[in-house]
Amino acid sequence: MTKLQNIYDNSPIIIQNLIVSLSGFNKFNQRYGRIYFEHRKFLKEFESWEKEKKINYQLKKLNEFINFARKNSKFYKKLYSNIPDKPLNEINDLKRFPIITKEMIRENLDEIITIPKWKGIISHTGGTTGKSLEVVFTKEDVMRRMAMLDHFKSRFGFENRLMRRATFNGQHIVPPNQKNKIFWRYNISCKQMIYSSFHTSEENLKYYCESLNSFKPQSIDGFFSSIVDLASYIKRKKIKLKFKPIAIFPTSEKVLKEDKELIEEVFQCKVYDQYASSEGAPFITECEKGNLHIELSTGVFEFIDENSKEIVVTSFDTKGTPLIRYRIGDSIEAIDFNFNCSCGIQSPIVKEINGRTTDFLVTIDGVRINAGNVANLFKNLHNSVIKSQIVQVSKDNIIIKLVVDKRIYKKEYDNQLHDEFLHKFGSKMKIEIQHVEEIEKESSGKYRFIINRI
Repeated sequence: MTKLQNIYDNSPIIIQNLIVSLSGFNKFNQRYGRIYFEHRKFLKEFESWEKEKKINYQLKKLNEFINFARKNSKFYKKLYSNIPDKPLNEINDLKRFPIITKEMIRENLDEIITIPKWKGIISHTGGTTGKSLEVVFTKEDVMRRMAMLDHFKSRFGFENRLMRRATFNGQHIVPPNQKNKIFWRYNISCKQMIYSSFHTSEENLKYYCESLNSFKPQSIDGFFSSIVDLASYIKRKKIKLKFKPIAIFPTSEKVLKEDKELIEEVFQCKVYDQYASSEGAPFITECEKGNLHIELSTGVFEFIDENSKEIVVTSFDTKGTPLIRYRIGDSIEAIDFNFNCSCGIQSPIVKEINGRTTDFLVTIDGVRINAGNVANLFKNLHNSVIKSQIVQVSKDNIIIKLVVDKRIYKKEYDNQLHDEFLHKFGSKMKIEIQHVEEIEKESSGKYRFIINRI
């Protein structure tokens, strides 16, 4: 646990709100500059283009991006040394370049990045595989990605920064020893109320409802499972809502049809899904007709081979840590290049996003903690975890299995990870950390990050 986290945990809630807002203002300055507003204007224009013009733009950006990586990244310059430096004539020409993996990024980050870390914005991800990963974005990368996300939401009438927003995420906003029932903190910089996804127990959900009825958010976003739990509680308890959001934008988890319908019934508004990643994958966004569009201005999706649903991604807005044919570990159902959606946006359509796991752990209070949220607990281990697996043996016993890079993993990281888990699952949870040489796969050949035996 960091010194700042310790100060936060021991401060009164009014000061915690101030700290959250100061952090929010810092991120605000990183995300909303000239590049952001210029790109918002471009995206509005790009949306009206015909598909052929968009594909030509995508190919142009792809060639520029590969040339940029060759010239500015030692890693790519070496990796592509035997590949002719000539323009790609079509997207399929990407196949002449090798696929890169999370492990390659983790081991070669200093040679992959194109700017010093201190000049960029560092993003940590645990990933749904539990492999700690660190990437560096340029400030322009971050602004363009935020512009895409905000442009997507604006299609349905929600304007980030200007409208009230409720977010369910995995931030450390509720200290482990807090006694009162306030499970949210306010980020004044963008009118955002942040709700803890770690405390949504049956006992506590009534307080969430009271807060939401008071705050009256114009959109709700964040972890899908937390929003589902909330919607289920509201329906079961017949709670009357005093607000109606413009839309709900889930993240980080697979959106299940029956749960989506429940949320839409309870909140009387539409749910719109989107796909991206902390590493910086290209975007897939849902339109008003319920179709999933590939955002061609953000990058390229390919299947790893013709018989697989697993994807590799090339993302244009990752100039700090270029992602070219990156094996991200997610999968999608089919890409239809010829479908003409009645929403008016001309772009390829994805049938379904399969990439996000629905595995979860359970706190002693019975709150489900999703895989994406659990994976975030590994993000500050400095690229030292190669693979991990979490086994919940009983309601009060969790085993953490780690395969680590022994060159850089430090003994104190065990204590750090132990504290992170206690912080999320409560002081009564028994946490056992085991260092292993390998983590066994299932009989199907698949690797599971979470095994829940209760």
